[in-house]
Amino acid sequence: MFSVCLCARFQSNPKKSHFTAAKRILKYLQGTTTVGLWYPSEVSLDLVGYSNSDFAGCKIDRKALVGHVTCWDQV
Repeated sequence: MFSVCLCARFQSNPKKSHFTAAKRILKYLQGTTTVGLWYPSEVSLDLVGYSNSDFAGCKIDRKALVGHVTCWDQV
């Protein structure tokens, strides 16, 4: 996810290195088509989300950075 977000920052003016990075991301995804998550039906799970922000934290363009993570918590 981090790599995709980093590439997305340069979508208005991409360079060859950005296309190379995007190809590497697609090759990685192609190799993970058989990987997945399995949750047994007898386990109770709660969805938990966290977020954080950093005003002007990006050293490249001084834009705000926002991060979030969503995970399942076993009850």
